[in-house]
Amino acid sequence: AGVLEETSSKTEEIRMRLNYKGKHLFAFSDTHGMHRKLSIPQDTDILICAGDVVLGFQEDGLSDFFDWFSSCPAQLRLFVPGNHEIIFDLYPEEARQLIPANVTLLEDCCIEYDGITFYAISSRVIQQMQWLGGECGLPNKTDFLITHIPPKGILDEGTGSEILKQTILERQPKYHLFGHVHSKGGLYEERWNTKFDNISTLQALCKTEDQYGL
Repeated sequence: AGVLEETSSKTEEIRMRLNYKGKHLFAFSDTHGMHRKLSIPQDTDILICAGDVVLGFQEDGLSDFFDWFSSCPAQLRLFVPGNHEIIFDLYPEEARQLIPANVTLLEDCCIEYDGITFYAISSRVIQQMQWLGGECGLPNKTDFLITHIPPKGILDEGTGSEILKQTILERQPKYHLFGHVHSKGGLYEERWNTKFDNISTLQALCKTEDQYGL
């Protein structure tokens, strides 16, 4: 594990739009049924959702979300389930049938697109690592790590994962995108050679009756 050294944090800017290696990325999470209020930029190349797209814990709402998500402008659409998409844990085969052909489910695996690497660790695997030990398959210096929950001590309101933090220290992804903690949505910090972005949109969506664009 690396040495825990605090570096300056920057939490004053909203960064759900990212330009990386010539590609325009837009990342979000925690729409909780309000996805149609979110305006996706037309020049988006890669669209990333880090989960919690439904209001409750049932399948209801997922079909409408995927209808909307699959029609959003993007060359690549990545979906990482949150804790509200519990169907992906309980009935994974049934859940996968809900995903359109032009949406990629990213769970505990890596994908490379135009020289950019993405890896997602599910909340289920993070819990297994915390309680049972073991490691995930996150390669060193991955471009984008995506999880639903935050690491401990970073835009987490005290609810983040210690084992996730240790994994990030060891593997040093360039970016870590996550949500779950609504109060820190749209904020970011940079520590330990990694840029951390809380991409939760819930609070912003609740404040507007019109489409919310970033």
